[in-house]
Amino acid sequence: MTELLEKNDIRSRRRQAILNAAAQEFCQNGFEHARMDAIAVRAGIGKSTIYEYFPSKTALLSAVGEQMAARTTGEIEEILQADMPFRSKMISYMRFLTSLLAQMGQKLLNLFREDASLALLDKMGQEYATEQYQSLVREVTRAQQAGELRADLDPAVAASLLVSLPATMFKNHDISVEALVDLLLQGMGV
Repeated sequence: MTELLEKNDIRSRRRQAILNAAAQEFCQNGFEHARMDAIAVRAGIGKSTIYEYFPSKTALLSAVGEQMAARTTGEIEEILQADMPFRSKMISYMRFLTSLLAQMGQKLLNLFREDASLALLDKMGQEYATEQYQSLVREVTRAQQAGELRADLDPAVAASLLVSLPATMFKNHDISVEALVDLLLQGMGV
């Protein structure tokens, strides 16, 4: 039994090493120019080992994207489920996403510049955006029930606005998160 657990642990760590190496390679060189042998070197394994875990470079990119989206979604859910006022949650949400965009900006551009990866990344991005949107609809509804937001506010409209704001913040570094959230709350608040 212990031997099986150790074997599973080794497989899990190796899979994670491959995903980490692939993320670096894809972000540095883009999908089309990423090389499986370079990913293997980064992961400290043989190239054929990658194919024991992922049947193709496309499957590997998909797994990297899913992992990144899951981590981001988890962190957003943690922020939205925290026991704090809506305003504080939205400030934390905006800061997290603008920080993420700043860290990933150029790296993601390397992936999105290529036709081969666009369809796959677009599909993953749409799934992630839908999850984020649904989380914000739930949080707006919760804030309405708690009396923090107007009852006549359409949660879907508010969530759509909130989803779009981090990109605005990323482009306009001189706008404070607090000022933007406060302006929104003037229109949405009670």
